[in-house]
Amino acid sequence: MQERSGYRQLQLLRNASLWQKNCEARTPLSIYLSDHDTRANATLSRYRDYLGHEFEHVWIDCREGLHADAIAALCGTITAGGVLSILLPTNGNTMSQRMEHFAAEFYSEHIADTHPEMLIKPGSPGVPMQLTSEQQTILNSIEGPQQQTTHIITAERGRGKSTLLGRALTRVKDQQAVIVTAPRKANANVLLQQAPHAKFIAWDKLLEQPDDPAKQLVIDEAAGLPLWATAKLCQKYTPWLLATTVAGYEGCGRGFAVHFTEWAQRTLPQVALHQLTQPLRWPLRDPLEQWLTETFLLSEQPITNSVDAPTGTFIVHASELEENVLRQCFQLLLNAHYQSSPNDLHLLLTEPGHRVAYQCRSGKVVAVAWLMDEGPIPVPLKQDILQGRRRPKGNLLPQAIGYFLQQEWAMDIRWLRVARIAVPTGERRQKVASTLLDDTREWARSNHYQMLGTSFAWSEQLDAFWQKNSYQPCRFSSRIDSVSARPAAIYIQPLSASSVAQYRTLGSWGQQQQQWLSVGVKALASTEALGEIRTPLINAYTANIIPFDAAHFALAQWFYWHHPEHHLAELLCQPTMTLKRLSQCWDGISQRQANENLCKEVQTLR
Repeated sequence: MQERSGYRQLQLLRNASLWQKNCEARTPLSIYLSDHDTRANATLSRYRDYLGHEFEHVWIDCREGLHADAIAALCGTITAGGVLSILLPTNGNTMSQRMEHFAAEFYSEHIADTHPEMLIKPGSPGVPMQLTSEQQTILNSIEGPQQQTTHIITAERGRGKSTLLGRALTRVKDQQAVIVTAPRKANANVLLQQAPHAKFIAWDKLLEQPDDPAKQLVIDEAAGLPLWATAKLCQKYTPWLLATTVAGYEGCGRGFAVHFTEWAQRTLPQVALHQLTQPLRWPLRDPLEQWLTETFLLSEQPITNSVDAPTGTFIVHASELEENVLRQCFQLLLNAHYQSSPNDLHLLLTEPGHRVAYQCRSGKVVAVAWLMDEGPIPVPLKQDILQGRRRPKGNLLPQAIGYFLQQEWAMDIRWLRVARIAVPTGERRQKVASTLLDDTREWARSNHYQMLGTSFAWSEQLDAFWQKNSYQPCRFSSRIDSVSARPAAIYIQPLSASSVAQYRTLGSWGQQQQQWLSVGVKALASTEALGEIRTPLINAYTANIIPFDAAHFALAQWFYWHHPEHHLAELLCQPTMTLKRLSQCWDGISQRQANENLCKEVQTLR
C-alpha cells in the first residue's frame, strides 16, 4: 500500500473557464455541487445527502453566492491528501475575501515535506481502517447493549465517530436486536460499511412503529434529527450508541450536545459521555481544517479578551468589527442558538441590513444581539404577500404579521428585528441583556425605525424575559418547530407614536391567544373586543387565502360569541383541535375536504 502525505489542499478559483476545464477532468472519487452547471452531481442545497461519504476531491461552485454550510460540511468528507476546490462569487465580498486571507495564511508555504506522523495508509476496499488509540480506548469502554448504558459520542467532523459505531456493532452477536438510524441512510454510509449486516430503518419510520424496548438503538449524526424525535426514539427503544458532530456545518449539533445530553442524564438510567479529538481522515495540523476553523470561526476554544476594545454598547455592521471582537460575538451567537451554522457568519459579514449590537467591558463581550433591518415591503409585492401568492426570503416580521394576521400596515413600516441575543454563562442574571435591549431601542428610535420585534421558539422563560423588556406577544404559530418542539412566537414593541395603536391591538390579540393556548375555552370569554383582527382573518380563511391553522383562534372566538350552540363550536373552541380530528365529524373524510366543508359552513352562517 503506497504511503502518501495526509495534508489536504485548498483551491480557490475566480476564473470560470479554468474551473470548467478542471471539472471536466474530475475523477470518480470526487463530488461536484453547483446551482449553475447541469453536469454537477447535485445542487448546493443537497449537500447533506453526501455526509457520511468520503471523497478525494470536492468541487463547490459558488459563483452565484457562497454557501458556507455546504463548504463546511463537505470539507469534512475529504480524505487525507484530498482537495477542496471552490469557485468564488463573480463579485467578491467580505466573506470571500476572508476565505482568501486565511488561505494565504495556512497555505503560504507549499507543503512538500512528508513527516512520519503525516503519512496516511488508506484502507483498501473491504479492509477496515486502523483505529486511532483514542478510538480504541473508547471502544474498549463501550459495554455490550445488554448493559443498559447509553453512550453519547461527540466530536468534530473527521474524527471517526461512524467508524467507531460500526466497530462496536461488529462485536454484537445478534445484530437483528440492534436498530441503526440517521437523518438519512447516506449519513450512516461509513457505519454500514464497517457493519454491513446492521439493520437500518429511517427515523421517521421508527417513530411510527410500536414501542420495542428489547431493540437496542444506534443513531449516527444524531444532531441532524429534531431533538424531540431523538428523545422520543430513546423512549420507544433502548438507546445504546448515539454519535454526532458538534462543530462544523450544523450548529444544531451544539444544541444536541447541551440540551439532549442534559435530558439524557436526567431521564435515562445510565449515560456515558465520550469525546473524540484525534482526526482519523486526515493528520493533525491539517491546513484545510485550520483554514475552515479560522475562516468560519468554528473553534469552541476560549477567546482572549481584546485589550484594545473600548467599553460600552456598540451597534455596527459585522464587517467593521476588529477580529477579536468578531470572534467573541460570533462564538456567543453560535453557542446560544440550536440552529446556528457557518452560513450565519456569511450573512453577518455580507448582508447590508444585518448588524451586531454588543456590550463590551474591559475587552470582553458580555452581551451580543443580531439585528435585522426589515420592511417596508415594496408596493408591487404587498398584495401578493397578503394574498399568500408570494413569500420572498427575508422580512420575516412584516410578512408574517401581514399575511398570517392580515395586517397590511405591517408591510408599510420599518422594523428592527432582534434575531438572536446571547450572554456568556458567567454574565447571566446581571441584566446585561436587558441593558443591551434598552440601548438597541434608543438606537433604533434615533434611526427612525417604527417597531421592534423578535421571533423565537416559545418557552415560559423566554416569554418572561421578553415581556419584562416591554415586548408583547402578537402571534403564536400552531406549527411546532421541528428542532425545539416548541411553537414559534412573535413579540413586538413600538418605537413611534404612530405605531402605538397597532401595538396595542396586536398585543391584545397575542395576550388573549396565549391565554387560550394555556387554559382553553374559558379564555375566550375576554375576546369579544378583538373583532378588528378576527373579522379580516375569517374573511381571508373563507376566501382560501390563509390556512386553518392561521385562522383557528379567530374561528374559535367567532363560534364562541356568535354561534355557541352550533355543533362545531365546542370542537373549534379547543386550541388542540386539528383538521385531522375535525375530519371525523364528516365520517373520516380527508383533511382537505374537512377544510372545504368548514369554509362552506362558516360562509353559510355569515
